Amino acid sequence: MSRAVRSGATAAALLPSALAGAILVSAPFAGTTTSPLANSTTRAATSTTGHSAATTGSSTGLSFDISPASVAVLGAAEVLLLGVGAGVFVMARRARAAEES
Repeated sequence: MSRAVRSGATAAALLPSALAGAILVSAPFAGTTTSPLANSTTRAATSTTGHSAATTGSSTGLSFDISPASVAVLGAAEVLLLGVGAGVFVMARRARAAEES
């Protein structure tokens, strides 16, 4: 006897991790806008950053300002996605057990 292929359950189990990966990849680009590749002005683009690395001897590295609420939401979303994936596995095992009995 041949056994049924369970590709749907596997795909459904991988969906939460794929969605989480897509969110993590797209997060650095959230809120950015596109700009034309060529600028029609002839002036050089200059901007002031407010601090000069050449004059200060110490480097503070990267600084992130992340709110505790955003970390809590991210954690809750990850737990929810983990629960969905576990639910898919449980439902697939129950269906397989019911099919074999």
